[in-house]
Amino acid sequence: MNLTALTHPDLICIHTTFSNRDDVIYALADKLDQKGKLYNKEQYLNAVFAREEQGPTALGEGLAVPHGKTDSVKEASFAIATLKNDIKWQGVDEEEDVNLIFLLAIPNAEAGSTHMHLLTELTTTLVDDDVREAVLNATTVEQIITLLNGQAKQEEKQNKLDTNAPTVVCVTACPAGIAHTYMAAEYLEKTGKKLGYNVHVEKQGANGIEDRLTAEQLNNATAVVFAAEVAIKELERFDGIPRIEVPVAEPIKYSERILNEAIEAGKAGRSTGAAVATNDKP
Repeated sequence: MNLTALTHPDLICIHTTFSNRDDVIYALADKLDQKGKLYNKEQYLNAVFAREEQGPTALGEGLAVPHGKTDSVKEASFAIATLKNDIKWQGVDEEEDVNLIFLLAIPNAEAGSTHMHLLTELTTTLVDDDVREAVLNATTVEQIITLLNGQAKQEEKQNKLDTNAPTVVCVTACPAGIAHTYMAAEYLEKTGKKLGYNVHVEKQGANGIEDRLTAEQLNNATAVVFAAEVAIKELERFDGIPRIEVPVAEPIKYSERILNEAIEAGKAGRSTGAAVATNDKP
């Protein structure tokens, strides 16, 4: 994974000091603008702050991933700030202490592009506690670049199923279709392995529908989890399956509780007239 296509040493602030969330966003947006990543900085900032109003972008463990998806972005990219002192940032439940910020710039026109795939891989990389800690402790910009390029990895998903374990299908989706969509999916999948459940997650994000749920997965599902803040696509596929609906950021902190609640909801069984999937749509 080569993240040099998405960032630059000039887009990284190390061990700096800001007094609040807005100051960080303005400073990192200035850097993106100065590197020619934006067509219109003010429009981009409007998109970032509009996203902040839609839901929390502090994701726990000191990490915040604010982002804006707009035509005012010229090229998919991100800027980073590591902080000397924590600042307050709205999280899932309350304000959280944040000391590591990734500001993502997402162009509407690049959905499905190489840059967008790299950006989504970056967000899943941030789930790794060791990577986050190493980035936070880096003493040079070059260390951060090397770290992200070296440790960000593409893991082949191995769908070794326990035929005796319950199956939970999930859909994650957020307005921008990047940070929360992919990070929520990662946490649900990791927690499913820990709990011994067969968890399959479909992402409805900036790259369209990814890891589309198969007919077999849907038919075997004990329950479905919708972690979303936008309308679920092709909702009829889930007719009759017991469901849990939560905000897209919630699995990042509460994936274990959510999956257990889904299993509990599934004990009631499918409703009469439940849909039966007969084929896999590409």
